[in-house]
Amino acid sequence: MGVEIHISKSSVSSTFDSVGFVSSLLKQRVSERGCGGVGASTCAAALRFQAGSHHQVVAPLLRDDPQVCNFTAARAVKHEIEGPRTLDEVLNCFHSMTLIQPPPHVFEFCRLLGAVVRMRHYSAAISLIERMDVLGLACHIFIWNIFINCLCHLKEVDLGFSALAKLIKLGLRPDSVTLNTLVNGLCSKGIISRAVMLADEMLNFGFEPDSFTCATIIKGLVRNGTTDLAVGLIGKWEKVSGSLDSFAYNATIHGLCKEGRVIEAFNLFNKMVPQGIQPDIVTYNSLIHGLCCAVQWKQAVLLSYKMGGKDFAPYFLTYNSLLHAVCQLGRWKEASTLLKQMVAEEIQPDVVTYNTLIWGRCNLGQWHEVQILFQEMVQRGILPNINTFSILVDAFCKEGQPSEAEHVFEMTAQKGAEPNVVTYNSIIDGYFLHNRVDAAAKLFGLMIERNYAPNVVTYNALINGYCKSKQIDKAWLLYQEMLDEGLIPDVVTHMTLIRGFCLVGNLHAAEQLFEKIQSPNVQSYAIMLDGLRKAKQMDKAIAMFQQMENHKLEPNIVIYNILIHGLCTAGKLDSARELFEVLSEKKIKPNVKAFTALINGLCNEGHISEAFRLFNEREGRGCVPDVGSYNVLVRGFIRIGDKLRVEQLL
Repeated sequence: MGVEIHISKSSVSSTFDSVGFVSSLLKQRVSERGCGGVGASTCAAALRFQAGSHHQVVAPLLRDDPQVCNFTAARAVKHEIEGPRTLDEVLNCFHSMTLIQPPPHVFEFCRLLGAVVRMRHYSAAISLIERMDVLGLACHIFIWNIFINCLCHLKEVDLGFSALAKLIKLGLRPDSVTLNTLVNGLCSKGIISRAVMLADEMLNFGFEPDSFTCATIIKGLVRNGTTDLAVGLIGKWEKVSGSLDSFAYNATIHGLCKEGRVIEAFNLFNKMVPQGIQPDIVTYNSLIHGLCCAVQWKQAVLLSYKMGGKDFAPYFLTYNSLLHAVCQLGRWKEASTLLKQMVAEEIQPDVVTYNTLIWGRCNLGQWHEVQILFQEMVQRGILPNINTFSILVDAFCKEGQPSEAEHVFEMTAQKGAEPNVVTYNSIIDGYFLHNRVDAAAKLFGLMIERNYAPNVVTYNALINGYCKSKQIDKAWLLYQEMLDEGLIPDVVTHMTLIRGFCLVGNLHAAEQLFEKIQSPNVQSYAIMLDGLRKAKQMDKAIAMFQQMENHKLEPNIVIYNILIHGLCTAGKLDSARELFEVLSEKKIKPNVKAFTALINGLCNEGHISEAFRLFNEREGRGCVPDVGSYNVLVRGFIRIGDKLRVEQLL
């Protein structure tokens, strides 16, 4: 049903550039109550919609005595309001209500509109409100709240503010629901700063932000990845109003756990009870999930026992988190025990439970066990979903069985589970793993054709595949296409392209791209340094290494191996020795590659005795020699004609 909204957007941009204008309106009307005699014509001026057509229903009861019929019709309509199942039923009921005189109470209309909103037919709800306005039934704050809520759901939050201004001018006084609806709308669009401003204005003009206001803003901050601000706001609002409840804490704890900041999540958890806020089952499940993701499954199990002691019975979410942790560690005995305990407590495993178990077995290549789990899942009446098939596709691709992955991919549609972006990503990555570049490109085209929007992971898989096959031009075109589509490349995208440019010897392009990374990590530096080493540009490599230390990034053994190897190859043996000695100072244990690189450098420069001494030291420093180390030293002794040493080594 098409609905055209005529509230002027130009008035929104001029009037609502800041939330402050709402304050002035609230200040003018804060003492007013009710409609104040505002007529239907004024309300009609406030709401300008173009309504769609509705079902025309003639109530036969109205043909007889009006009083009797109105009473009977009202009862019939009230019965209809109890549970409309479709939009057509709602429209029929609404039309019947408008024919009754006097009309039903506005609360009955609100209940009907609420049913439309729950069905997510927001435009239809707006159209019905327009009909009510024409009949003079829309001049009530409850109706305006529903109207603003629909606008916010349609992502027209600015129009929601415009509606707020108009309802205040009409003499209606917004309540906490009105303002909380706008706060929620702003947060849903990620405009958190304006949401906080509106909350502050509520406080200044007598509208106390309640726990829902605070929790909504905090949830918005967490959703936008600004969890630190959420933690700060919790402390601020507790001091100002003390109106927080478990919902706000749960949102922040969930955000911290999702970011792997489990210790900080527990610190916040420990503040709840002193503030008079009791943790609930959501709190415990978030913490258990956080511990499981951090592979601290024993602590997670202990917390689940503590949760049971608080009369919160663990349910399938708790068990699924615990199962994920033990499967990740390959502890199948514990996984089996958890599954049995779950069934014993009459908690039925769901598709997520079995997906977790299948994922764990797939990671270990235990295909027979996967088959048993799949059959058990079906026997329990649990239908595999697209995630089940995506797990199998990904596992077959990584195991080097692309034909089996293709078979599962084709089977998804037959089983009524349409492939999603994750499924496509897995099989595209699998094709590239086995150098099936054309097949990957064809599947990507099919994905676009079927209206599946590629995400960053999709493009990363394609770019990585083309870079490995040295088709850097195609990889770069995909990178540009990614930007055109409004996708933001991540650090993986940039590292993959840098590695690709280094692989084809285009160091200039690699350096330019490296500069675009806002916060390069150690791995990014390792890729760039290795490219410079291969291009024999060690002066640039050392300068970049120093830049890395200036940015307070701690180099790891991979970084030192690259530099020691490069310096030895460049004949800068003294610098290589110095870096090797730095390892002990930094308490970094040298590995086989570090020893082999320096031994090879010493042999090439004729320092065979020093190389042999270093070779003998390595076992004492916990590094077992490999075949490469022996070969390097043997070649060195052969070069100087020391057959005795060669025989000793062999």
